[in-house]
Formats: sequence, C-alpha cells, structure tokens
Amino acid sequence: MSSNNQKTQIKQDDVNNTNIDRRIGTKANRELMHRRFVESNGYRRDDGLWDIEAHMKDLKTYDVYREFDGSKVPEGSPFHDIGLTMTLDDSFKVVDIHVYMEAFPFPNCSGAIPSFEVIKGTQIGPGWSRWLKQEFKGKVGCTHVLELLPVAATTAYQMMWGPLSDKYPEQISKTLQGLVNSCHGWSDDGPMVRKLVTEDVIRLPEEEV
Repeated sequence: MSSNNQKTQIKQDDVNNTNIDRRIGTKANRELMHRRFVESNGYRRDDGLWDIEAHMKDLKTYDVYREFDGSKVPEGSPFHDIGLTMTLDDSFKVVDIHVYMEAFPFPNCSGAIPSFEVIKGTQIGPGWSRWLKQEFKGKVGCTHVLELLPVAATTAYQMMWGPLSDKYPEQISKTLQGLVNSCHGWSDDGPMVRKLVTEDVIRLPEEEV
C-alpha cells in the first residue's frame, strides 16, 4: 500500500472509529439515564403578530418516585412537561404570554404560572435576560420556564429577522451593527463583520467620522 493510500485509510478509520469522539470527547461505555427534549417553534400570525412556542420534557430511563408523596413516574413518562407561548409585535414587545405545566415534581409548582404575567409589555432586547433573572429570583418563578424564555427569544430573532428585514430595510444596518462583538462569529475582526464593513453596510466605531 502506498504512503498516500495508507494516509487515506487512516483518515477513514478515524471517521469510522472516533466519530463519537468529535461529538462528546470520550469513547467510554455509557448508559443512557436521562433525556431532556427542548423544542421551540415560531409562527407568523395573520393579524401581523408573531407566536413563539417553547416546550421542554424531562424523561428518565427508569421508574422515579416523587419525594413529596411517593407517587410513581414510570420509565419514559415525563418528570417535567412545561411550555410557554409568547406573542410579540414587530418591535419584539411581548403582547401576551401563556405558560403551562402538564407534569412537575411538586404539588405547588404550577403556582408559579401567574407570576409570568409581568412579562407582558416588556421588550426582548439587550438586558432582557438579565431583567428576567432579577425579577424571578428566589421562590417567585420556575427554573424551567426561565430556561425556556431565552430559547423563545432566540427563536424569535431567527424567525423574524428575514421578514422584518424585508418590511423595514432601513433598520438592517442598525440591527447588524448591534450584533458586532456579540459572539465569536460576529467579532469585529472576523470575516462576516469585515465583509459588511467592506460592503459599507456597517461601520466600526473607530471608522466612524
């Protein structure tokens, strides 16, 4: 076998044998114990508003007994089954919010649902997640609803960006400008930002006159 063929075979063996390495960083034997499913979908409504649904389930691969009453949650049945729907307008203002809990570990968990009404009228944007953490700290809220709210927010951005860019083209530059240095992909020295600067879509602060 030639040197080049050997290298090709080694690379193919790597693909076959270490695919799991690239995803999880280990080849140790494992036993599945817990599944968490998180799904978020966005919808454009016929009244001009937007709905974002976010939903999560926790399932065990064995029977669980609730601590407060000893009741059994059978293997594969949801230990948590919690979701929400947020309705937004074009400015990302929360017009309405609906939280539901179909399965939860303690009898008083669903008592947190009314507290989320305070989100109505707020606007998703910089500082919104920080406000949520402050508003719902301690015994006021629900950990899992608070985990879903940022998921819903990013789903909203992903869904609404394209249609709103078509509807409000004059806002594109300002919106893109706000993404600079918001993550590694949008770093001011990265290829995407440099492309937008070159095309005169945005200007970096040091380049503004």
